Amino acid sequence: MDSVSLVLLAAALSLDALMAGLLYGLRGIRVSPGAAAIVSGATALLLGAAMGAGAFLAARLPPAAAEQAGAAILAATGLWITAQTLRSHPGVRRRAGEPTPRRVWRLRLGSFGIVVEILREPSVADLDRSGHINPTEALLLGVALALDSVAAGLGAGMTGLSPLGLPLAAGVTSFALLSAGSRLAGHLPLRLGGRWAALHGVMLALLGLYRMMR
Repeated sequence: MDSVSLVLLAAALSLDALMAGLLYGLRGIRVSPGAAAIVSGATALLLGAAMGAGAFLAARLPPAAAEQAGAAILAATGLWITAQTLRSHPGVRRRAGEPTPRRVWRLRLGSFGIVVEILREPSVADLDRSGHINPTEALLLGVALALDSVAAGLGAGMTGLSPLGLPLAAGVTSFALLSAGSRLAGHLPLRLGGRWAALHGVMLALLGLYRMMR
C-alpha cells in the first residue's frame, strides 16, 4: 500500500476521534494530553492486533487474492459504517452536544455493583460526570473508538501493509484530532450530524474500491 493510501486510511480511521473531541468541547468536558494518549494508544493497539490477524490470513492465500480480499473488506466496512451512521441519524437535527447514545456492549463488575458501558457515542464516556476524562474512561473510549477500525485493520493487514506503520500513524492522528477537536469546539459554529460523521465510512469505502481496481 502506497504512502498516500496509508495517510488517507489513518485519517479515515481517526475521524471518530475528531468527532469525540468536538463533542467533548461542546459539553465542557476536558481531555488532558494524558487521556488523549491513552485513547490513541488503545486504538493503535487494537488496530495493530487486527492487522496482524489480517497478515496471518494473507500468508495463507495467493498474494493477489489476499490483496483483493483485503480491499473488499475495507470497502465493505466503509459501506457498513456509512449505512449504520446514516440510519442512526435519519436527518433529524439535534442540538450540538445532545447525542443519542448507542451501546456496543456492557461490562458488569458484579461484586462492586458497577456497570460500565462502552458506547459508540463517545461524548457520554464521562461516566462519573466529573467534567474530565480519567484514565479508565480514556481506555474505555479508546476501545469504543477502535471497534470500527477492527474490520478495516483486518482488511488493511491482508493488503500487505505493515502492522506497525498504520497503527502508529492512526494513533498519532487520533491523538492530534481528539486534542484539537476538544479545543476548537467552542470556537466553531457546528451542527454535528450523522451525515458528517459518516465521512470516515465513505473514505474507507473509496480506499477499498481504489485498492481493488489497481
